[in-house]
Amino acid sequence: MKICVFSTKYSYTWLQNIQQLEIDNVEFDVIFYTDLQHLTEVFRENHSKYPAVLFSGQIPYLHIKKNCPTEFAAMPSQFIDITERDLYFTLTKIQYENPGFRFTDALIDFLYEENNYLSLKEWLPEDEFPYILSESIQVFGEPNAYELVAKRHLDLLDEGKVKFCFTRLTNLYMYFSHVDVKPILVTPSLKSMEAAVQKLLKEIEVYSLKKSQVVCGHLEFSFAENDFSENEYRQVALYKAILDFNRKFGYSLLIYRSSLHNEIITNYSDYIRITSDETKCSLATFLREQLPFKVKIGWGIGKTLTIAQSQAEKASSYCQKPFTESYRINKEDKLLGPLDGTNISTIAEQAHSFLEEIAKKTNISIFQLEKLYDMMRSCDKDKFTAEEVSLHLSVSTRTGNRLLKKLTEYSYATIIETLATPTGKGRPKNLFHLHLDEIDNKS
Repeated sequence: MKICVFSTKYSYTWLQNIQQLEIDNVEFDVIFYTDLQHLTEVFRENHSKYPAVLFSGQIPYLHIKKNCPTEFAAMPSQFIDITERDLYFTLTKIQYENPGFRFTDALIDFLYEENNYLSLKEWLPEDEFPYILSESIQVFGEPNAYELVAKRHLDLLDEGKVKFCFTRLTNLYMYFSHVDVKPILVTPSLKSMEAAVQKLLKEIEVYSLKKSQVVCGHLEFSFAENDFSENEYRQVALYKAILDFNRKFGYSLLIYRSSLHNEIITNYSDYIRITSDETKCSLATFLREQLPFKVKIGWGIGKTLTIAQSQAEKASSYCQKPFTESYRINKEDKLLGPLDGTNISTIAEQAHSFLEEIAKKTNISIFQLEKLYDMMRSCDKDKFTAEEVSLHLSVSTRTGNRLLKKLTEYSYATIIETLATPTGKGRPKNLFHLHLDEIDNKS
């Protein structure tokens, strides 16, 4: 398996060590970019050639997430982050070289809520805490992120508030040419790189399992009462239209006919293409143009054909409008649709407003809540342990626990089960039921 790694030549001074990782059946292809506009170009040109992508830092990762959302969502991705070990290793060195070092004299630009401030807040008194760039990682997703980081450092230096500037941006030194202070570069260790790759491999595994699921479509045409010949015509016309859809768009949908409906079976990749990543169903649009009668389209996805068939038939029952529609029901019996390209974006806006409301009440960053919400949708479930949350959000288990407990405190999550460890030793794990997708919940 070849994994694509996007990096600047500055970051490659430390990133080149990734080639030392000995992970079975994994190779790395490093693709360089000069600036964020160039990154967009090389990402779009190369991402489809690989099963997953890795970014050298949070700036390119957030830039692609924001500017190439469709391509980004369609494949596993991770960025290599600074860990507690990386920070404390550098801090130890600086304290040894500068016995009078104080945290209040330092700006550390890679501390934010999403990485739990690398645990500094757990033992360092608030009045001794260093300066930071922002409470959230989101600032690194701004188009002028490099300038924002440099300005924060230089402003504090000019004001005489800091003497030490810790950064993970390899090229930040270019902004310091007119001052005596040099930024202290903290780079990910080989262990940190390996941790990022291992997370990415788990994402690939989950993505592959999802793609291997059976997808079933239940297509039911409107029934003309007391007109046998008309119903026979509609059955044949629907079957022919699906064949025409296959030929026109290059799909290989398997079609099974019954007296009142047609059933199609396909794979997850084709389903995502047909529904434009579950936003707009091209099959519904095609049948609306080709047939003079309404067709109810329901989609179901499952590990077995029986599960997928059951969900598809149930989803089709929600098609109540007088024209061809398309819906999907997932394994948690939650409805998605209509897949017409309009209602999905409305749901997304409602979800964002709902998450903003939760953020205000709980004091959890909107970025963390959006990641939790995306995790629920991508995993197609709403029950997680703290360990699962920490894996998907790239935070420590302690941070995952803290987020879940905060949500539980405000009734946006509930503990539904306590799971014993496989060995029977150690602390049992709580299984949390998240309510972040209940858009109408006003608790």
